[in-house]
Amino acid sequence: MLDKTPLQIEVNASDATTVQLALIGDLDFDTAGELASVALSEGVERVDVDLSGVGFIDSSGLAALVRLYQRAAAEDAVLRVVAATPYLRSLLRMTALDRLFHLPPA
Repeated sequence: MLDKTPLQIEVNASDATTVQLALIGDLDFDTAGELASVALSEGVERVDVDLSGVGFIDSSGLAALVRLYQRAAAEDAVLRVVAATPYLRSLLRMTALDRLFHLPPA
């Protein structure tokens, strides 16, 4: 059996309009619900997601990111992935989610 790393989500607000989420661990079927429980405050304009601490992500994790993107869009906010490992960069490119999440160039 594979060792799993529990997901930790660090939430920081640099100002009233920007929320920074740092995800650490595995974002998968077992932990995707934790991302869904993150509240976006009213008036948020930008959600910056740092995935550099994510070691593994599956389709449920990708779906959770897409749902977070949709929640941000419903609040007229922009969701950006501001950091990702080479593995996640490649995965986001293969699934065309790099364009959705405004992934910065490597």
